[in-house]
Amino acid sequence: MSSRLSEILHETEKYLKFLQDIGCNSIGPGEKARKIAAEWNKVPETAGDLSSLQARISTCRRCRLADERSTVVFGQGNPSAKLMFVGSFPEAEDEKTGVAYSGEAGGLLTKIIEAMGSTRDSVYICHAVKCRPASERVPENFEARACRTWLEQQIRAVAPDVICVLGGLAARTLLKTDSPISRLRGDFHEYRGISVMPTHEPAYLLVHPAAKRSVWEDMKKVMEKMGL
Repeated sequence: MSSRLSEILHETEKYLKFLQDIGCNSIGPGEKARKIAAEWNKVPETAGDLSSLQARISTCRRCRLADERSTVVFGQGNPSAKLMFVGSFPEAEDEKTGVAYSGEAGGLLTKIIEAMGSTRDSVYICHAVKCRPASERVPENFEARACRTWLEQQIRAVAPDVICVLGGLAARTLLKTDSPISRLRGDFHEYRGISVMPTHEPAYLLVHPAAKRSVWEDMKKVMEKMGL
């Protein structure tokens, strides 16, 4: 019971800190909070093409990451790809270059894609959260939910046959689940009729190389699903 109470108090503290960060200092919301609320209300449901979507995301202010980012890392690759990779959020090198998975973890992802008989140009790669927090932290659940609208429109624009989600945050965001990646990976899930394979993210493999075997087993299932 004490453990649960401690968890509730911790979550309450984080939420109050978030409210403070977006301008709530009393019962009524501040100007910054009202702007964020207005941004949530005006995001259209239609996807359009990737170019118009990227233009809209570049000015997004749906969460406080808009004040922390230096650039929006939109995504790259084949706009009509049959296979789409969705990572969690940009790393420092990604933010610097504006290219998703451009650092050491990106090099490992490239090797995985090539081992599958494909190239980075033939697939589509993006992140569930498009902005990198200024501090070394993982995006909050609210921030991931704020970006989910953009991810859904990006998926509709590409219309892949299979999505491979890399890491727990990406999997939880897309699949709307609280399950850990250890429980999700290895089995296909579904998002609006699209097959989704969750697996470990490349950055995790750099620290835990023994997990590469599990990821490759997941990729073999993706290849079989796609007839590769």
